[in-house]
Amino acid sequence: MLSNLSNAVITGGTYSQHSVTTILNANAEFKRLQDSVASSAFHNSEQHVDPPKCHPNTRLAVLQKIMEWIQHSEDRDTWIMWLNGAAGAGKSAIARSIAEMCERAKLALVTFFFFRADPTRNTAKPLAATLAYQLAISFPLTRKIIVEVLDRDPLLFRRSFQSQLKALIIEPLVQIRQQSDSSANLTSPFLIILDGLDECDGRDVQTNIIHAISDALRDTNLPIVCLIASRSEQQITMAFNSRKVTDIVTRLPLDDTYLPDEDIRLFLNDKFAEIKDSHPFNHLIDPSWPPETIVETIIEKSSGQFIYASVVINF
Repeated sequence: MLSNLSNAVITGGTYSQHSVTTILNANAEFKRLQDSVASSAFHNSEQHVDPPKCHPNTRLAVLQKIMEWIQHSEDRDTWIMWLNGAAGAGKSAIARSIAEMCERAKLALVTFFFFRADPTRNTAKPLAATLAYQLAISFPLTRKIIVEVLDRDPLLFRRSFQSQLKALIIEPLVQIRQQSDSSANLTSPFLIILDGLDECDGRDVQTNIIHAISDALRDTNLPIVCLIASRSEQQITMAFNSRKVTDIVTRLPLDDTYLPDEDIRLFLNDKFAEIKDSHPFNHLIDPSWPPETIVETIIEKSSGQFIYASVVINF
């Protein structure tokens, strides 16, 4: 009679499978969440081979400005920072460095790094699930809430990003903040990083993501901030300039204000020094190599874009 109830809970003369069924359902829903995640979009994904990060002692002014904005908790008037610049300006390296700096500072964050050539992360389809999974890891109390949401709405992942963002990110954070024993966990900023938004498939999708995040952060009093990095493409610029978004955005263009040439010079000098130290025939390399004129030529041709200098060093 009881041969199929090895996991049942027996109390007195009765038995109940309710708690076991609840646990199994919760595990099944969390597994469904995991199956919808694009793990390659994590800033620290193992699938990123030699991921770009800021070279030591470069981009210091930019990194400091972003960290000050993230940690500014009093009288905050903007909840989104738009880090923008041309291709190769170093946006992804800065975004990844910020993620690592926040981890070292024990600041909770979730990240999604879009990449046009990777079909698992060039679309918004796994965006909400990927952020929600990281949220459940950062705040374990949200896991139960997220699982319950998925149990109530099995087709949630077919709804709009705005609906998923509200159900899987905003509402779980609101609920745990209302719990007196966990409210202290949300006194520090909670950071969302979206890198390479221009590499997400679909211009309308890109603008919808901006508007959904803007609406969510405007309507909540939670300490949530979002760093979005992208090129200054027309549709993205128009979305940030729209009336309901523009007044809660801090813009950070990667232009000559932050002296990229000086950072590129430091990067090149360090890398050339590494080559001279590690090359198997380093004893044959002239100590004055490379001549300063070569370094200056590379800096000039880089036009403020780190990617050019990086390619020169690698090849």
